[in-house]
Amino acid sequence: MNDWKKVISKKDKIVFRDDGEAYDSKDYFNTDGFFPGYFSAKKRVLFIGRESRCISGEDRIESDLKSFKDLEPSASSYWRRLLYITYGIKHNGKYKFEEIPNANDILAQMLDSNDFGFAIMNISKYSNDCDDGASADYELINRFLEDSELDKRNFVQEEIELLSPSVIITANLWNGEIKKELINAAFPEKLFSEGIGLQNNEACLYDYRLGKKTIKLIDLFHFSSRKSDEEYFYNPVMKLLFSR
Repeated sequence: MNDWKKVISKKDKIVFRDDGEAYDSKDYFNTDGFFPGYFSAKKRVLFIGRESRCISGEDRIESDLKSFKDLEPSASSYWRRLLYITYGIKHNGKYKFEEIPNANDILAQMLDSNDFGFAIMNISKYSNDCDDGASADYELINRFLEDSELDKRNFVQEEIELLSPSVIITANLWNGEIKKELINAAFPEKLFSEGIGLQNNEACLYDYRLGKKTIKLIDLFHFSSRKSDEEYFYNPVMKLLFSR
């Protein structure tokens, strides 16, 4: 993260849309990574999204851990889905959707044991702090990937390799909004197999080469999209990974 920040800190200032002022690119940078229990988990789940919200200059994981104390994930589609999917994968897909615990109870157990067992990273480390930031700022995301000079050093892949996941769940990164040359720089096409599993356009499964091993990568809709938790998130992942 320090090396990554050094590269982007040399770039031009960024004009913040809400006030029209220009700020140093390094001030937008936020770090991310793994939660407690991740590296001791039998199945390490890595969720990869686009950008964080309103945490410029902070660490995403520390911020989330603080927020967990007051968070009610049942009211947040983003956190519900991450927790449901993590729970399902931890239990090898043996539970049907209606059998899994409430998201609040899953998080409470994780907090009690200080064992979460998953990781979160975004391909853009520039935080979207705009008042209307509920929608992804693709201009800022593309800007970050350009500033990162991934053709010289692929920081995205380095972070993934350090996290060494058992499975990767991505949030609709290939929807056409991120420039093709930039998403291909972050995720080189040579690392993918052709799609090996498709669930009625709900999710796509790939074999993904990570160092000397091959793991599963599933691309889903964005974790906050207005779709069914069961039909578009939990069930497709469990079916693709465990043929349930």
